[in-house]
Amino acid sequence: MPVPHLVDLGGGWGLWRWCVLRAAGFPADLLEPLAAPDLAALADAANAATAANAVTAAWGATSAGGATSAGGRTVTGAATGAGDADASAGDGDRPDPAEHLARYLDRFRTAERSLARALHAVAADPRIREAVAWQNPNALTSGFDTLLRRDPETVARTGRHRKTEALVSSYLHRYCAKNDTIGFFGPLRWARIDPDQTEPIRTVHDGTAGDRTLYLEGWAVAALGRALAAPLRPWLVPRLLPLLDVDVDTLRVPTAGPLPLDPVQAAVLRALRPDRTARQVAAAVCADPTVSGTDPAQVRSALDRLHTDGRIAWTLEAPPDDLHPADTLRAVVDRVDDPAVRAPALAALDRLAAATATLAAARGDATKVRDALATLGVTFTELTGEAPERAAGQLYAGRTLVFEECRQPDTVRIGPAALDALRAPLALLLDSARWYTAAGAALYRRALRGVFDQLAAARPGRPVPLAELWLAARGLLVDDPEPVVRPLTRALHQRWERLLAVPDGARRVWRGAADLRTGAAALFPAGPPGWTSAAQHSPDLMIAAPDLAAVAAGDVDWVLGELHAGYHTMRYASWVECHPDPDDLAHAMAADLPGGVVRLGATDGQGGSATRFSPRLLGPADRRLVFAPDTCGHDPDHDLVLGGCDVLDRDGRLVVRRRRDGTHHDLVEVLADLVAANLMPHFRVLPPAPHRPRVTIDRLVVSRETWTFPATTVDFAADPDEARRFLRARAWTHRHGLPRHVFVRCTGEKKPVHVDLASLASVEVLARAVRRAQRTAGADARVTVTEMLPDPGQLWFTGPDGRRHSAELRFVAAPLPR
Repeated sequence: MPVPHLVDLGGGWGLWRWCVLRAAGFPADLLEPLAAPDLAALADAANAATAANAVTAAWGATSAGGATSAGGRTVTGAATGAGDADASAGDGDRPDPAEHLARYLDRFRTAERSLARALHAVAADPRIREAVAWQNPNALTSGFDTLLRRDPETVARTGRHRKTEALVSSYLHRYCAKNDTIGFFGPLRWARIDPDQTEPIRTVHDGTAGDRTLYLEGWAVAALGRALAAPLRPWLVPRLLPLLDVDVDTLRVPTAGPLPLDPVQAAVLRALRPDRTARQVAAAVCADPTVSGTDPAQVRSALDRLHTDGRIAWTLEAPPDDLHPADTLRAVVDRVDDPAVRAPALAALDRLAAATATLAAARGDATKVRDALATLGVTFTELTGEAPERAAGQLYAGRTLVFEECRQPDTVRIGPAALDALRAPLALLLDSARWYTAAGAALYRRALRGVFDQLAAARPGRPVPLAELWLAARGLLVDDPEPVVRPLTRALHQRWERLLAVPDGARRVWRGAADLRTGAAALFPAGPPGWTSAAQHSPDLMIAAPDLAAVAAGDVDWVLGELHAGYHTMRYASWVECHPDPDDLAHAMAADLPGGVVRLGATDGQGGSATRFSPRLLGPADRRLVFAPDTCGHDPDHDLVLGGCDVLDRDGRLVVRRRRDGTHHDLVEVLADLVAANLMPHFRVLPPAPHRPRVTIDRLVVSRETWTFPATTVDFAADPDEARRFLRARAWTHRHGLPRHVFVRCTGEKKPVHVDLASLASVEVLARAVRRAQRTAGADARVTVTEMLPDPGQLWFTGPDGRRHSAELRFVAAPLPR
């Protein structure tokens, strides 16, 4: 039967009608001035004329015989002009290797000055500067401004200068070639599948500017709350930390026996409620007949002791997933009825708000943004005593005080014809993703059973507290899930390799979905997902076509970026807030998961996720698993608090029981968000190998061509001579048949970077990344190279500026009701 929020994909699957278009904020053509394809051609000609193992010798011979170039190198022969790249074929006399090298070196001098001018222009571009100011103000000062102080026509290309150029180049490549969602340089667009649309795809630009919303990170506001809390405590809500539980007059502490409480402490803990302030707790305890004669001072003393001993949280706080936590704190402070206590706290909140408002007003001017960020940082440190950054180097960690989300009003409408080439192959992938979650859940059940049995053996006849299993299973769930994940991914890869039958040495492999369907059904048999919310999967898909006319003509390939198996990637807090109708998304989620699920309670502890990635779209039947000290705002009558639950064996199945009311939930369902987060990043069709071909099913590229090298074999990276290094890099490129545009990830890096192998600046970035990997990982360092697909000539999406932008569509898939 028709389902309003789903479009029938085929194979029993549907796609949500709403999807997200993630596009680079800057057009791809900004990268072209950094490239030197003519220099790359001359380098290729020189390499072709000179045996690879004789390049160094020829280089030395060339250097010995002629005039010194700008970089301290020497050349022989007459200087050649820009039009002489192919002159070697003109008169039948092929130049010798030394002459090829001389031509290359002469062109190199031109190319390095062209690059210097291009990067100087990048460093001066107001919008690029503003993007960097928001992301890394120090890079603006130490990199971009440093470059602008140097004359591109005369600056010596020392190692330090090339490092500065590499910094500037890296930011431009990210802003032009990566499909990020961050600020105006990675804006968010909500797109929609329209079943009634006859055009395959159309873009809609209404001519208005995007909406830019500035948010304070929750961790920063939490730090301010802690700094302000002490005098406010009578008006604040104390709460028991989630690993603990109260049993009459004892405290349950995981890995320890029951701890006796004195009568007042026990009465205090029993009186705690999510909406009850410390003063109200005192009133409730004083009215408790079991502790008659207790006065408010005794209650306050008991609260102080419990707080000091780490039994309760008692601070000025907002939920970690609150997008507007400063407003929440202000509402709490406004209720304080002592002006002498209320006024200083409001003044501190006002100072933070004023600094934030100044920053918001600075939009459009990089220098003002940088200065306003610095002022905000100073204000924050003065108010809290803490640094204005945290979790340096951690991806998605919400490192700085603020983040900005930009929603572009221009959008995309997708007609059903655009999905025709996608339907059958994507359904095969989704079948394998469903199998993947089921197999992963089975492995986690077995691993958790082992932990449970060990704990149960130590307490025969008694249930295992969930808090104790949580701590004992932390390695499997958080610290090192690889022992569980590794056999799963190996099994996935073996099945796909058997299905695809990729021949050795192939570079392009095509398969028909119809030919694979029977084999896929045997290898990935239908069945329930591993956990309830694993019914949903989120494929990131790109379109490889030069323009919308090619899409309309059917001259288009789809390219799989990632498939987030068992994971919904459109439920992020700030994304949902940008949606034109968030209730529509919530209804779609409830339709897919009508019985409700258990979600991890939001936390933003040290190194935790940024506020923007907090989940939304929670339904009334959903429960939260509350496990972290900073998780507040939950309903203990509805949610699962870690310390208030036990794990039981019910007919061979591990279940979580709430002590409060005896309700039961499957253990893997309770831990599903953690299980999903561990499995999701490892879903790949093919495993790493020295070389993997591009694999296409019908018109969907399910695996891009990829190479994996030991870092020690990327031998040009350590060459200190820039001209010779580029020459050797081009030889390495041709030796392995690499395309010009690739994405590279080295050991130790979280995300790949775009590299143009015909660009001096890009090769510099690559060489530095390889050297960095070797320093950190030694002989184990690896370099993974993946073709850029779509390449710059296949970018169909044009922004309001009419220029091509790299883009991907993020979908959510779910099974259609039977």
